[in-house]
Amino acid sequence: MAGNRDTHRVTCKCALFSPDHKQVLVVDYGKEGYGLPGGHIDAGESPDQAMARELFEELGLNNQTLNHADFMMHQNGKIILGYIGTLDTSTQLRPQIEEMQQAIWVDVDDVRSGKVPVPSYYRLICEYQPS
Repeated sequence: MAGNRDTHRVTCKCALFSPDHKQVLVVDYGKEGYGLPGGHIDAGESPDQAMARELFEELGLNNQTLNHADFMMHQNGKIILGYIGTLDTSTQLRPQIEEMQQAIWVDVDDVRSGKVPVPSYYRLICEYQPS
């Protein structure tokens, strides 16, 4: 069944915004740059189940209230199913160091200006930033 994941190349990613909506949580993948938490859908999983699993595995988060945002193409050709949510910046995170260097809060304006480059997820962050 792992072949299905590779064939469809679909992933779920989540833009988690601070309660004032001015910051977004990004993950630092080192040489690969900045991204958003999330990952591939496993065989037999719904996108919502995959997103919940990935947030737990990557950041130690449980029971996040998320909204579907949109789907988009990643620069490498896979389909991204986008989610958005809110998370208090004081929430204790447990970043999965096997996959990322750290998870950090950045200003959405810094993403918008390109100071913090998140090219594959720019649209999800900037167009779906809650008002």
